[in-house]
Amino acid sequence: MCSVAPFVLPGLACGAAPVLGVQPTTYAGGVPAAAWCGYGYDADISALLRGAVVRPSMPADLPMPSMEFLTLSRRHVDHGAGFRAMLHGIHSIHVPGRGLMASFPMDAHDDAAPTTPVAMLRAPRSYSDDAAEDDAAVTIKTPPPEKRPQQEQCGSEYDASIDATFRVMEKDPAERPSPDYLSDTQAGDMMMIDRATLIEKMHHFTRYYDLAPGTLHRAVSYVDRFLSARKMNGGERQLLLLGAAAVFAAAKYEDRKTTQRINADTVAAYVRCTRSEALDVERELVAALGYRLSGPTAYTFVDHFLRHAQDQEKEVSAAALVRALAHHLADMALLDYRCVALLPSAVAASAIVLARLVLGYYSTAPVAGYAIEELSECMEAIYDMHENLEAWPGCGPMMEDWELTTRLRYSLPHYSVLTR
Repeated sequence: MCSVAPFVLPGLACGAAPVLGVQPTTYAGGVPAAAWCGYGYDADISALLRGAVVRPSMPADLPMPSMEFLTLSRRHVDHGAGFRAMLHGIHSIHVPGRGLMASFPMDAHDDAAPTTPVAMLRAPRSYSDDAAEDDAAVTIKTPPPEKRPQQEQCGSEYDASIDATFRVMEKDPAERPSPDYLSDTQAGDMMMIDRATLIEKMHHFTRYYDLAPGTLHRAVSYVDRFLSARKMNGGERQLLLLGAAAVFAAAKYEDRKTTQRINADTVAAYVRCTRSEALDVERELVAALGYRLSGPTAYTFVDHFLRHAQDQEKEVSAAALVRALAHHLADMALLDYRCVALLPSAVAASAIVLARLVLGYYSTAPVAGYAIEELSECMEAIYDMHENLEAWPGCGPMMEDWELTTRLRYSLPHYSVLTR
């Protein structure tokens, strides 16, 4: 039989004498079992097993608190003293000295001004004799005003970091096309008109399937980089397949839902090739690019430079119109092979200058760190395309698309306005 029961049996008297002559169990040192937690487990269990009647517990057998605790007022001011007195009434708990408990204040805070509001409430009431007290106001600690502007400053810090990152990425040689790839890599087998014709078809492909904004710029960047690295063979059909695969890859980068609109079968049907041919060209394209597909484009920089335009223009609608026209002019700059040598940020800044000039917001102030004189080459190329719409493939369809989308027509002022 177990010498100690791990539970309290109902009806066993705490500290009671042995019942029916049963000898209580005695532990080492002569300490009776009844002295351990106040119960004689062996004696009472043996009595129960023989069918004997065990005397039920009496109120006098229960442990009572000390007189010091009973005489203590419930509204004693020192709550810590009342707590210590209650603990003294339980003999099995050792209460530390007053000095030790005082060294651990319950409402101390290391930070005088926490960032999270903290409510300092009065101690809970004891029973109903505190009802006469007036309700004290709750004090809320809030952060000091000097800590709040730090969160507002994060936007400008991120802004400068993003701009610096874009400027570094656009100058990375691994993501820049060769400015002379038509004469060097392609050895004269491909002309500027052939490239413009390909971009016109890529533009039609993106518009027909309503692909994500920025897809055309990224796809043209992929084509220029591919043609800078590898010689193109297979004629016009293979060049068209390259353009369609570039649009497909760029659209998937810009929008992960692209596959809900088009897939490899769509590309194959557009070029009139097999699905496996379309997939093979796409794999060859991304491999030639070194799987580096995230470089910023002129579309990226137009959005980046005009991100705060609504605070600078007179009306939000005017800022949106400047942005739309700048995107359109940047799209037209894609057709001109001379703009391949220019940085995307320079193309975007030139498009913004001309858009503001057309809409009456022209200023000679630098745009995105570029002086007007530094943008002359790109602006001259854009002017040249507007003056020779019939000679440049793609210029006419792009102009028609702009007029159909915005229901607006525009004309560039004379170039002498920029040279004043």
